Amino acid sequence: MELSGLEPRRSDLARGILIVRSAQPLDGDAQRALWETLGTAGIAENSETEETGERDPADPDPVRQWMAAPWLPPTPADLDAQRLVLEQVGERYGLEAIWLVKVETGIDGVVWMELSAAEPLAADVEDEPDPGKPVEVVDAIFDEPAEVLYSAPDAPATEDDDDDELEDDDDELEDTDLSADIEVDSHWRNGPPPLEHSVAFPLERYPEILEEYDWERFGVALKLAGSPLPGEETVINAFFALWLSVYQDERVDEFEPFQRADVIHDRKHRSALMWVERFSVPATAADQVHFLMWIIARIHDVLPIAWARFETIDDAVKARADVEEGTLPFILAGNPFAERFRRHGEEGALAWAVAQSAWSRRELAGMLIEVALEHDPDEPATAIIAERLLRRALVFDATSDASGYLAIVLVRQKRLADAIALAREASSRDVRLLVVGEIAEHAAAQLSDALELLDDETLRATDPEELSELVGAIARHAPGTVQAVLDRLPDDVALVPYLYNASFAVERPQALAILRRVLALPPPPPGTGEARTALVMAWNNACIHAHALGDYELAVELADSGQPFAPENPYIFHSAACAYAATKQVDRALEQVAKAIEHGYEHTEKMETDTDLASLHGDPRFGALFVEWRNRRADLN
Repeated sequence: MELSGLEPRRSDLARGILIVRSAQPLDGDAQRALWETLGTAGIAENSETEETGERDPADPDPVRQWMAAPWLPPTPADLDAQRLVLEQVGERYGLEAIWLVKVETGIDGVVWMELSAAEPLAADVEDEPDPGKPVEVVDAIFDEPAEVLYSAPDAPATEDDDDDELEDDDDELEDTDLSADIEVDSHWRNGPPPLEHSVAFPLERYPEILEEYDWERFGVALKLAGSPLPGEETVINAFFALWLSVYQDERVDEFEPFQRADVIHDRKHRSALMWVERFSVPATAADQVHFLMWIIARIHDVLPIAWARFETIDDAVKARADVEEGTLPFILAGNPFAERFRRHGEEGALAWAVAQSAWSRRELAGMLIEVALEHDPDEPATAIIAERLLRRALVFDATSDASGYLAIVLVRQKRLADAIALAREASSRDVRLLVVGEIAEHAAAQLSDALELLDDETLRATDPEELSELVGAIARHAPGTVQAVLDRLPDDVALVPYLYNASFAVERPQALAILRRVLALPPPPPGTGEARTALVMAWNNACIHAHALGDYELAVELADSGQPFAPENPYIFHSAACAYAATKQVDRALEQVAKAIEHGYEHTEKMETDTDLASLHGDPRFGALFVEWRNRRADLN
């Protein structure tokens, strides 16, 4: 048996992983017995063992030849004892090799917290725009600009207005992050971790990553070589945990080195993606990059790596890798086609792609798509190259993302009939929505020709959030068509909060049309959370928009129909009062003002000076309502 890396620890910060490969696959019982033996000896623990120690018989453990677990590096005095146990375990369980890998330092979170405390918060500077500020929602008719009063927490922000992002759940509101503003050197507790500056396999985007490093989303994708054996993903998981363990500091509870992190496996292509978001640590980009290179170099010592590349984990990468349950992730861990395309041209690169067998047809399609995306679809000379590459990608894999990107090229080149035909035949219905959205933005006058793509089956199969985003895009770019799209939407109560929020980033006439479609949907029952709140706010906002557009008859109609919802949202009483006042229904307007006060409307004082209620100001009943309101408040005080 081969035993590698067994060394004594030199620091109390030492941590490591233990990896074993057996000659024959071991079942779950044998694996547990192996880890129990090593755990009893104080060498390792099974990181996959449940706290209860119980196992569901209906969920059998996977058979493995590769296994890994956390390892406690020994003191010099314990070194020989660990070696003896490892040799005995190797013989008992038929292990071919054991690897032990350790690091003996960690990031200094104390220094980072001190740096953060010393840096002035951007939020403390007065009169600075807040990019996280919720969208302004019109909730009552005032002369001054509308206040921020409500937005549906379960609905997303509009994509074109980051500064007006809708308020989300409180637990998702973030404090100002300082990592992009603080100039730091590396601060380690026991010297820097091991660093690597070169690897024995192709590594794309290095050294460029040193200049392009993005602390917001940083990671690496890798593709394994050699013969597959069951359990090899556990080796990747162990190294992933070792990588991030160095950036923990148990002395500071408030220190959070990253927001999210994950390792995703594409078992079909023997690829993996290790990534982290918002990597806020006191270490230079060079240290972070070269330590991660050391990690993947050690993986290569155990599991040969065929190819790797640094990744900035954008939405496209996430969409391929972080898929829904029941579907398989796809990770493209490199693009040798791109280098051949640059060196040998399109024909030479395609000849390589057709002839080679190390990469699957789906991976080749992904490579061609990446190169195609480097070509501007708005320029005829480059668009034709992109089209050729994307059509060839579809030959390699008809289910790839090439259809969507090809549709974009066709729309940008005003070949709308070709784009519509492509969407009609595409394997994914997402291409239909993409084509409609692209035509709305780049050829709005011809959008009606593409609405056939929004058939009932497509609309019902599309997530309500995506549908609402499409409606918002059409309302912005092709407002004359938005009503036709709204008429096609299914009567799905799930659309309520998303359509409601889609009304904020468009002009008032389109916002009114969207809100009226919300009001025509099945109403969420009382007590159903944000969707119900969005509905009652939609009644208010629709009335406001109709009034502002001068359609007082419609405003009155909405005020009448919104009355059953007004006790849940007293803003409706104020808006209804304005609608009735505009149509000289003074008694009804006064009744609405009284009801608003009765229901504890939080902007009662604004009704008193609202110019839209000017026709009521001379009526003594109007003034009496506010005298009585103030008297009650004084009594309560």
